[in-house]
Order: sequence, then C-alpha cells, then structure tokens
Amino acid sequence: MSHTLKLNIELGVIVLRAKQSMSFEEIRGVFVEMVRLPGFKEGLCLVADFRGSGTILTGEDIRNLAAFAERTDHAWGDTKWCIVASSDTMFGLSRMFSSLTDQLQVDTHVFRDIEAANGWLGLAVDVEGILAQTPDEVLATG
Repeated sequence: MSHTLKLNIELGVIVLRAKQSMSFEEIRGVFVEMVRLPGFKEGLCLVADFRGSGTILTGEDIRNLAAFAERTDHAWGDTKWCIVASSDTMFGLSRMFSSLTDQLQVDTHVFRDIEAANGWLGLAVDVEGILAQTPDEVLATG
C-alpha cells in the first residue's frame, strides 16, 4: 500500500499519508481520487503527509502535476493544502509545485515538519491534532 486517504468531514480536511514512494501516476491518481471521495465538497483543506515516503519526482513530473492540479482547482474552491516533506529534495520539489500553482484558488504551502505547519491551515485544530483525529483508513493501494 503506497498511501492512505481519509476525509475528516468534522474538521473539514482530507488527510493523505504517503506510506512509501509514490510514482507520478499514483500521485496524479490521488488528485482524482480526492475529489471523488464521498462527502467531498468545495472548501475542504488537505494535509499531505509525506514523512513516511521516499517519493522522488522529476521537475517534469512536478510541472505535469501542477497542470493537472489546475484542471481540478475549480472543485476545491478557495482553500489550503499543507504538504509536509520527508526530505530536502521533497521539500524543494513541493515548493516548485507550490510556485507553479500560486495562481490557483488552492493555496499550497510546504513544511519541513509538523510543528512548523501548525496553525497555517487556519482550522480550529492544528495539523498535529488533525493527524491524531484522522487515523489511517485504507482507501487506496499502490
């Protein structure tokens, strides 16, 4: 299993946990999977926790993911995505994604650790609390 995905409707957030390396195709598939989750609605936030993953993508992969994100942006509306990177490389590539998507409705920010991410989403619960209140539930396999 490469990842888990769970919607916490009470908190208004989707939690993606990467469990191992994910390919470009898997991550692109997650973009589609998220908007098809039962209960998905505009305005949900995203916490993408890549701390358990060694995912390494190319610059071309990131450009393609940014273009794909643009096609699903309307479904998300004005909201925030919080990415927690597993390594310096993942941090840099995620920042590239954030930069390439800065004109979208979704505001994406990348953090090196959970503590730094706390408070950024502007929800009543910080990222640590979101992860604690949204335990893993396998909805996807890789």
